[in-house]
Amino acid sequence: MKKIFLFALITLTATAQQRNSAQLGEDLQKLRVLGSVLHVAAHPDDESTHMLTWFAQQQHWETNYFACTRGDGGQNLIGDEQGVPLGLIRTQELLAARRIDGANQYFSRAFDFGFSKSTEEALGFWDKQLILSDLVWVIRKTRPDIIFTRFPPDARAGHGHHSASAALAIEAYKAAADPKLFPEQLKKGVEVWQAKRLLWNTFRFPGSSGNSTISDTQFKVEIGDYLPFLGQSTGELAAFSRSQHKSQGFGFAVDRGRSTEYFATLAGDAPKDNLWDGVDATWNRVNPSIDALITPIIQQYNPAKPYESISALIGLKKAIKALPSNSWTQKKIDEIDAWVVQAAGIYLGATTTQGIIATGEKLNIKTEFIVRAPISVENVAVSFAGQDTTFVGKIQPYKKYPLQRSILASAFITQPYWIQETKSTGHFNVADQQKIGQAKVDAAYTAKATFSIQGEEFNIERPVQELIIDPVKGEILQPITISPKTVFSLSSNVVLLPRGSKTTKSIQIAITALAALKPGKIEVKTGATSLSTIDLKEGMKAGEKREWPISFTEANLKEGKSSSTVQLHITSGAEQWVDSLELQTIEYAHIPTQRYFTPVNLSLLHIDFAKKGNRLGYIKGAGDKVPEGLKQMGYEVDFLTEKDLTAANLKQYDVVMTGVRAYNTNEYWGNVFTEIMKYMEDGGNYVVQYNTASYLGPMKSNMSPYPLLVTRNRITKEEAKPNFLLPAHALLNRPNKITEADFADWIQERSIYTVETNDPHFEFPLGFSDPNESENKGNIAVTKYGKGQFIYTGLVFFREIPAGVPGAYRLLANLLAKPD
Repeated sequence: MKKIFLFALITLTATAQQRNSAQLGEDLQKLRVLGSVLHVAAHPDDESTHMLTWFAQQQHWETNYFACTRGDGGQNLIGDEQGVPLGLIRTQELLAARRIDGANQYFSRAFDFGFSKSTEEALGFWDKQLILSDLVWVIRKTRPDIIFTRFPPDARAGHGHHSASAALAIEAYKAAADPKLFPEQLKKGVEVWQAKRLLWNTFRFPGSSGNSTISDTQFKVEIGDYLPFLGQSTGELAAFSRSQHKSQGFGFAVDRGRSTEYFATLAGDAPKDNLWDGVDATWNRVNPSIDALITPIIQQYNPAKPYESISALIGLKKAIKALPSNSWTQKKIDEIDAWVVQAAGIYLGATTTQGIIATGEKLNIKTEFIVRAPISVENVAVSFAGQDTTFVGKIQPYKKYPLQRSILASAFITQPYWIQETKSTGHFNVADQQKIGQAKVDAAYTAKATFSIQGEEFNIERPVQELIIDPVKGEILQPITISPKTVFSLSSNVVLLPRGSKTTKSIQIAITALAALKPGKIEVKTGATSLSTIDLKEGMKAGEKREWPISFTEANLKEGKSSSTVQLHITSGAEQWVDSLELQTIEYAHIPTQRYFTPVNLSLLHIDFAKKGNRLGYIKGAGDKVPEGLKQMGYEVDFLTEKDLTAANLKQYDVVMTGVRAYNTNEYWGNVFTEIMKYMEDGGNYVVQYNTASYLGPMKSNMSPYPLLVTRNRITKEEAKPNFLLPAHALLNRPNKITEADFADWIQERSIYTVETNDPHFEFPLGFSDPNESENKGNIAVTKYGKGQFIYTGLVFFREIPAGVPGAYRLLANLLAKPD
């Protein structure tokens, strides 16, 4: 997958970040606050980072954000990932944002299916009761005093997912307090809970002056104060947090002054003086005597020697442990434990030089335990994978205590927990109730350390990570992955062999041995059908990658589309097993490396298909997988850069096509506009895939020879019936006759960012409509220009072509055909 290098504000490692002395001093203030808030919205990047930062960093409340989805259905400004892998990227971007603003992150099991125009559609697709139960679980688990939404439960939210998140919050506010609703949760360690109030944090989105829901009659909060212990204001932190949503192009300007936030009450008592009116967020809600113990600790704190406060903190911990146990006493004990570890400068690291380890192979792990303060630490035990060691007696401050062990990798294949089971259409399937809401991917292995300070036991746990020493970047820590013995991929997951072509088409299968294979054979199969048999006369070394061809002819293909998963039936020496997974890797500089496994799917298209032209120039945009499909269609594809975009050079191409969002992401369009127009004048065919026109990604130049407005309109129903407005138009007839059947089995939407114009040069051959809406004809806009033509299309070919949708291939071939 595509790599890019972006400036990262924070470390990419999954180890705990060391707090400085000023921050530790401020953390002591947090021990006095027993207030919890939950923010609810639909997607990554929906959250009010200003309010999250204000609550977490200035008010010291436990602050949580619940996103209904992981953003799987959005567009991607930095690469070609879609669906589940995009959700993985956006999950990590959210976690990076939370590390900056100080909030915690939660998710439901809902799958983001792209833009939705109604609350009912979103809730119906997700399975409302399932996602409601997820939110109720998180409310019962976090026990918030205040819940606030980002959106209203109606059309003002601007997106069906947005309004659905608010509708769910309204129901969950009451349901969490009702023991008759989702009673099975009460057997899993949570209790019913009633928040004090439910609010809506109204908004005025930047760049959209008409999209405001604020009112002077609403409750107002002034935020944005400067925080000396961080050297930044909450507004600055909020901007840095929001700017972590890089895949969505949400780089944000820093706000260094004060600003006003507005709130409308959705349920419960309306606030009058403070958002937390009626909520006692002090130790009075548990035992008022505890606050009296914290005050002298704060007063006597020495930033130059934070470890001098450890003894008093341990005394405070013992006092809290003596109280009747409840959620707040346990939370504060956990905060004290984390504070002591930080103040003592205790470090536990667990690393390996291996990033990917096959099941059953040796994994070498090195741990290191260090106490970087002049305090007494005793009875240290470090363990991982069932292996323990104990350092008897006192630990010498500043001395490194290393431990090296080799184990055989026996953990399950490393896979994000929400995709371990096959996904349902609208949601992920997660059987373990305790995982519901969890944001992070579980580490393959963890190292644990227990130790005592002044007779009190402490525990810390850290993931085993791959240690990379980069000559430029220095030390890099990344997650490790347990894998099958072999992984493999196909050079194309779609094979298009037109009916009557009488040709043979081949693709390559690339197999990587992650463990050594003895001499034997590999049979490549789809179900009971054997595609190829590979003779491993000499076996394969661990880490070796080899490729073999797989050929297809008309004789061994069924008519239409057939899809199946591919498996490797491996005989290695005396052993036999089946592997069926492809290892996917996501690498961007602003998030940790993400690895996950997918079945290897193959779609065979044996259909009526024709094309015109052979050479195609492709101008990359934000990233998509259309070019792979173009090659299957029989085009010779060249990728064009700015220097290639001259009329003299472009005349060699039968068609020039832009990738998605090309006019949003490339800066040079003003320099080449005249040359592209000349290419069309001379007979060229220029096809532009969708672009956006908003403050988030403004278009860099005009793209059309005549006025054309890109809108935010779209057709969200992928089953929307086509209306052939110009049935005799060449785009619907040559070289393929397009019928309603060509719009069967499309995935996730028909079109996005369609166009409008009153210019008479344009023709609109195709219309669609979503339920209860007027017809949208801006899905394809075409005009003659000189001897050539210009086409803009919002049809989601970037989704349909990789999915192997037959009609999408046939229609795209018509758009690419050079006009007569």
